[in-house]
Amino acid sequence: INRQTRRAQRIEGGTWLRLLEEFRRQLGVRRRVILLQSDWSNIPVTCGIVRPKIILPMEADDWSVERRRVVLLHELAHIRRSDCLTQLLARLARVIYWFNPLVWLAGRMLRIEREQACDDLVLASGQKASDYAQHLLDIVRSLHSVRCPSLAAVAMARKSQFEGRLLAILDPRRNRRALTRLGVVIAAAIVAAVA
Repeated sequence: INRQTRRAQRIEGGTWLRLLEEFRRQLGVRRRVILLQSDWSNIPVTCGIVRPKIILPMEADDWSVERRRVVLLHELAHIRRSDCLTQLLARLARVIYWFNPLVWLAGRMLRIEREQACDDLVLASGQKASDYAQHLLDIVRSLHSVRCPSLAAVAMARKSQFEGRLLAILDPRRNRRALTRLGVVIAAAIVAAVA
């Protein structure tokens, strides 16, 4: 990803940056976020632990303001939750414990939960579930017209995972509240005990 981010174009102004600053304040993201645009990715991607970056596809300029809003909210949720760091730690665990199938299963579940937590944050911000699901569906549909989608795009568009994600978004009974600090501490203690 480092090579691709060096070749990406930095977005310096306009609607994208106004929305980025608005949502950074709304979500309490204190770190400066760099917004880039590149032709190597067909979907929005967040990367960077110390200096977070959001990389948008080139066709993102054609998106409606509403789609821009949900995409930025979702990607900023990844930054707020430090998902790049947790994903790096999960990869490290898979390298160390490559022989343990439970570690591979936990890594897969972490990816699924990570996306659903960010979706929940977008919906908690007031986005209508059916509209948000339609934006995601349209982005995945656009991948089928691309000759060589990126690995992140292929992962996002896996039928079984994407269907589950859409069902979770459209489920009105789903609890979308974030974990409390106590809940995080208890979960961390359980994970540490199991490890």
